[in-house]
Amino acid sequence: MSNVTKLTPVTGKAAPSQLPRPLEKVRDSYLKLVCAYLSDMLDGADDALYDLAEKETDSERERYFEAMRELRIQRAGLETGFRQSLGNQFQNLKKQPETPSALDAPVDLESLSLVNEDELETSVALDNMARRARNGCDEQMRVLTHRMEYLLEGKVSLSEKNNPLEPRQLVSAFNEGLEKLDIDIKARLIVLKLFEREVMAETGFMVSEANKVLIDAGVLPDMKSAPIAPARKPGSRSLGRSAEPGENATLGGGQMNDQMFGLLQELLVTMRGMQGGVAPSGGGAGNAAAVNAPMAVMQNGVPYLNGAPVANPASVHQVSSDDLLGVLNRLQRVERSLDEQDGERVTLKEDLSEMLDTEHGEAIHALDQADDDVINLVSMLFDFILDDEGLPSDIKALLGRLQIPLLKVAITDKSFFSNDNHEARQLLNMLARAGCQWDPQQGIQDDLYQRINQAVHRIIDDFEDDASLFSSLLQEFQQFFDGQKSRSEKVEQRVREAEEGKARAEQARHEVVAVLDKRMAGRKLPDVVVRLLRQGWQQVLYLTWLREGDDSSEWQQQVKVVDAVVWSVLEHRDQAALEKLKALSPKLLKTLHAGLVRISYDEAETRQLLVSFRDVHQQLLKGLQTERVAVAPEVVAEPEPEKASLPENHFLVKKASQLAPGQWIELLEGDEPRRAKLAANIRSGVKLVFTNRRGIKVQEFSAYSLAVALHEGTAKLIEEGALFDRALEAVIGDLRKMQAGMQH
Repeated sequence: MSNVTKLTPVTGKAAPSQLPRPLEKVRDSYLKLVCAYLSDMLDGADDALYDLAEKETDSERERYFEAMRELRIQRAGLETGFRQSLGNQFQNLKKQPETPSALDAPVDLESLSLVNEDELETSVALDNMARRARNGCDEQMRVLTHRMEYLLEGKVSLSEKNNPLEPRQLVSAFNEGLEKLDIDIKARLIVLKLFEREVMAETGFMVSEANKVLIDAGVLPDMKSAPIAPARKPGSRSLGRSAEPGENATLGGGQMNDQMFGLLQELLVTMRGMQGGVAPSGGGAGNAAAVNAPMAVMQNGVPYLNGAPVANPASVHQVSSDDLLGVLNRLQRVERSLDEQDGERVTLKEDLSEMLDTEHGEAIHALDQADDDVINLVSMLFDFILDDEGLPSDIKALLGRLQIPLLKVAITDKSFFSNDNHEARQLLNMLARAGCQWDPQQGIQDDLYQRINQAVHRIIDDFEDDASLFSSLLQEFQQFFDGQKSRSEKVEQRVREAEEGKARAEQARHEVVAVLDKRMAGRKLPDVVVRLLRQGWQQVLYLTWLREGDDSSEWQQQVKVVDAVVWSVLEHRDQAALEKLKALSPKLLKTLHAGLVRISYDEAETRQLLVSFRDVHQQLLKGLQTERVAVAPEVVAEPEPEKASLPENHFLVKKASQLAPGQWIELLEGDEPRRAKLAANIRSGVKLVFTNRRGIKVQEFSAYSLAVALHEGTAKLIEEGALFDRALEAVIGDLRKMQAGMQH
């Protein structure tokens, strides 16, 4: 019988304006936790800013002291406003339509040049902060969102824009308060970095806690996601140490840090039972059944091989963690001499066993259980990495060479699995992120590939046991990558502005033609009126649409001028209409003249048109007939219709139309695939403009044509989330599937 989730009945019916009670509990718990983290951050901000001030010149130091004073004075209001803003987001859950956050507000192209650099820098920092936090809790947020929508009875569709627990909302709430502080941009960015390190770093844990609250309330308890251990508990650490903002906070070796490793070990227990005491190695979770590791495992001081105690324990060579690290160091030195193209390699455990046989004679070598688990887990992680479709094959070959160094890190520091701020994890994620953007068509001589290659070989050549190497490499590579990104973004911005300008101009032309055709097409009008409206006034309308928009009063007035011009040349019969025309004519001529002068229309042409137009009015007032021409619709060149190979409502069309700038894709062109980034999504998929890593335009799609390419496999979306985190989630997912399979 399948499990059926039952919600515990809640007595008393909530008023329409109230949240379901489980969500109220989530709100209260979340606000308490996040405000505690914020309080910790503000407690230590003084010391952090002071330390930074000490490192500055006298002329620069004052900005930090000013920021310190401002934070002290405004702290109470900042905390109160922060809590109130988050609370309001919960209250708005039942309100539709959703109100866009400041981070999602559309950019007005016409005012782009008016945005100063400080605002732009802040906006970029906020967006990046929200994105990094979101990538770290994707699985937990997905499950939480499902539970919340369930409680809201499907009446509200939650997204990053209206889910109060989304990192984007957290960032927005803090920035609202920060904007009220009188501090300069440099100090502001420092404070934002402190907020990211001390509050946003705990987003995954806070979302996990929210899931626990709902599970305890009986809300879809069978939905599972990997728990995230907090990097720290509120109140457990101050910023007062002399750490630079952005420094990777290392964790101690306490129980908290081992939580994720403990979870993984629990999952591996099932695997050992299934495999007769031997967990999977080298082939990933999916191939565990086929693997028979050539090494024993120490369990409670007894060596086990293939699930059974070794008959002659005296024949067993026990390998301590220190011994294992020594062997791995020697294997790493062997790795230095190998070329990436040396062909298929044996598994890591086979390498270990062979080297141990060489050094200690052929015997049964027994690993400590924890060390064996670490080897298996790292092997599975790298199996995922080497199968990841988001990485080009040449980059995967490079990153695959980091298995031994990262295994050494994991053996000495189990927080490697739970601490997403771990230097080694961050470096791997950084290299993978950069690798996703490398275009194989550029070849291995490309500077990005060469820098990834250099970083990998530095680790292979130099890493013994000092993890600070990862920090220095991360800093160096981040500096290189940010420099490249900054240069490409400038080029990309110009491309985006040009393409958005072209699209806007095209839309303006269509709108203006539509306005004129609606009032003129199918009528017989004097030739001068056709020329006046189609040549002169059309440009007035066009420029007004571009500058002011079609919802402006100026645009509406100028459309009324078109109506007045057309009405004025109709064949009026009754006296009232003629009297109206007589009064209107001079006003209309004056308005037309002012509009044409404003756009610098040719003076001689303006004079000739208006004189001829006035003559038409005079003829009409005298009851005379005027020469007229039939007005046909203006022909606007339209792009050729795309071949319909998918229905217009296909989910891929919708997905393509909603892609956000920054999304990378891979295009299968010839022998080598090509990688490109979405620089601009114009009018929800009317035009999707892609650039290469250097910001140069390389491809253009409509949402429909991209959807077709995705459907046919000639294009694919590249997932850029943190590689290690995705690999860990995949490993946990595979292990849980196998565990579930055994239980059934």
